[in-house]
Amino acid sequence: MRKMWLRFSVILPLVVVLAACLPSSTPPLKLGTNLWPGYEPLYLARQQGLLSEDQVALVELLSASEVMRAFRNGAIDAAALTLDEVISLRAIGLKPVIVQVADISNGADVILARPGIRAVNDLQGRRVGVEATALGAYMLSRALEMHQMSPDDVEVVRLEVNEHREAFLSGAVDAVVTFDPVRQQLMEAGAVKVFDSSQIPGEIVDVLVVRESLLKERHDQIQHLVQAWQRSLDLVRSQPRSSAEMMAERLKLTPDEVLKSHEDLELPGWQRSRNLMGKTSPLPQQAVKLADSMFQHQLIDTIPDLEGLIYSHYPVE
Repeated sequence: MRKMWLRFSVILPLVVVLAACLPSSTPPLKLGTNLWPGYEPLYLARQQGLLSEDQVALVELLSASEVMRAFRNGAIDAAALTLDEVISLRAIGLKPVIVQVADISNGADVILARPGIRAVNDLQGRRVGVEATALGAYMLSRALEMHQMSPDDVEVVRLEVNEHREAFLSGAVDAVVTFDPVRQQLMEAGAVKVFDSSQIPGEIVDVLVVRESLLKERHDQIQHLVQAWQRSLDLVRSQPRSSAEMMAERLKLTPDEVLKSHEDLELPGWQRSRNLMGKTSPLPQQAVKLADSMFQHQLIDTIPDLEGLIYSHYPVE
């Protein structure tokens, strides 16, 4: 018995020392998203085992405004956002860094109105539902500007995206700035498109961002995220129908509607992504122009520091 105790007394300190030497497990990178076809490759990647939940935990939120709030409050480490939303966060002193361009909207974001309203000018004096702290505010400002109107010419009704459909169908608003899946649902109900992102080409860009303070310590997780994203896109391209069937349930669309939503989006593959994330990318200059436009439209109080906006260690294929 005494020998056993002596053996145990020798082993125990060794176990403690070895445990202290082992690296502590890193928690998964928490990435917040709202429902949008351009972000759905993340969920497809998780479903197909391409995105490990031990590396990246997807946090599903109801709207872009909620995603921004969660990022501001430190509840998430990373987020799927539009470029203007990233600029808004930088304008209040936060430092989200783009690690992947998710998509470029070429008609997927829209202003929908009631039958009888045929153009942006017809919105004069009308109630327009919009996510005031997110993409919608920028889309509305640009549409009004292009038609020699100002935000004072419409009655802005603050609505988060999960409220768009009901508010429109109930008559609470005359128009709404929205996107899929709500876009197709309302158009099937008779809504009229008066403006879309194809009229402001290259301005509506969706990105995946990570806090600047986490770039070094979460490097491996970021690499895993980007590689899983690109492999998911490979699946979307090689098996469009089966991928659409898998994405349809979460989006509450049919597979055909999912495929249709992709027609108005550019989902950049490896080479295009490397170009967009590289040193000679036009994206930083575009961000500067966008920040200036947002400042002119009083969507931000100051033009933010955009230094280091793009991740400098984009992985190779």
